[in-house]
Formats: sequence, C-alpha cells, structure tokens
Amino acid sequence: MSEKWLKEYENIEKSIQKLNQSLNERGKYPKSSSNFVKLTTQLRTQIGKVESSINLLEKNLEDANVSKNLTYSEKNRRANMINQLKTSLKQADQNLKGEGSNQKDSLLIDFEAFDSRPTETNETIGYSSDQLTAQHDRIILEQDRGLETLSHVIQNQKRIASTIGNEVDRQNELIESMGDKMDNLNERLIKETKSTRLISRKSGTCGLWMLVVMLLIIIIIIAAIPI
Repeated sequence: MSEKWLKEYENIEKSIQKLNQSLNERGKYPKSSSNFVKLTTQLRTQIGKVESSINLLEKNLEDANVSKNLTYSEKNRRANMINQLKTSLKQADQNLKGEGSNQKDSLLIDFEAFDSRPTETNETIGYSSDQLTAQHDRIILEQDRGLETLSHVIQNQKRIASTIGNEVDRQNELIESMGDKMDNLNERLIKETKSTRLISRKSGTCGLWMLVVMLLIIIIIIAAIPI
C-alpha cells in the first residue's frame, strides 16, 4: 500500500509538470486567439482533476491501514510532500488566472513603449541632432531605472523564497527529531511492558511453589500424628 501511495504521488507530480508546460505553451498565443482559449479551458479541467487526486492522496495517507505501517517522521514527511503538491498546483492556478505577475508585466510593457533608436515623431519635428540625442539618453535612463526596479523585485523574491526554504528545513528537522524521540519512547515502552509481564509471571510461579510446599508440610504433619 505504501508503494502504491508513492506511485500515485509521482503521477500527480508529473501531471503538475505537464500543467506548467501547457501554461508555457499557452503563453505563446495572443489572448484573443482560439488556441489560447482552448488551452485555458483544458487547463482548468486538468487543474480540477489534479486537485481531486491530491485530496484523494491526502485521504489515503490518513487511512488507518496506511498510517499504522509508517513511522511518525515518515508520515509527517509525506504530509509535507502533499503540501508541496498543493503549493505547486496553487501556483499553476494563479498563473492560469494571470495573478502574481502584474508588477513584472507592467515593467515589461513600459520597456516596450520605449524605442532605443532616436526616431522622428510629431514632438521631435524641428529638434536638432543634440536635442534628439538628449531625448534618446533620457529614454535609455528610464529603461535603466525600470531594469533596476525589476532587479530589486527579483532579489526580494529570492530573499523571501530563501527565508521560507530555510524555515521549512528547520521545521522539518524539528519534526524528524520529534519523530525519532517518539520512536525511541515507543521502543522503551514496549521493553518495559515485556519486563513487567515477565516479573508478573515469575511472581505467580513463586506463589504456586510456596502453596505446594505448605501442602506437603501439612500432609507430613497429618501423617505423623498417630491414629
């Protein structure tokens, strides 16, 4: 049953990878195109199926027949694996809805609005060569500022991801440590229970022998009394 659970987990993980590939494929088409709409519909259906599979996987982990064969630390490790699947699916769902990328997209749109070449427009009619060059320099400076802002956003995201990753690792270590202690405590409890049962059996045997000896003494005394 445990091997079946891990196989189901791998299948769900592959399904999420395919979802991300389909999302990347969808991004190649204009939003108004039929391919974009078709892929969006398919992705919504697939996300619903994957979500149901994750819920079933979580239910199977909580099933008594599975849990009783797992250590405390292993059960928690698998619970973390399910949480990772949920996080990945949530990210895919957000990407499908276009959430979480507004700031980056707005920056990229601003970049596209600029032309790196000093072209002639209605506003620049009559500008001298020096004036056109100055305008071009201002556009480049604005692009550089936009790139710098995007760089800061990416760096902040990396720091947040690193902090979250470190905290998850620390929590996993604590959970594993607690699991090991629980396993050791369980082993000690089993040993103490066996020792108690052994002492109880020995005590009962000793009492029977004392009763036998007392009966023998009584029989000898009765036999020694003259009739």
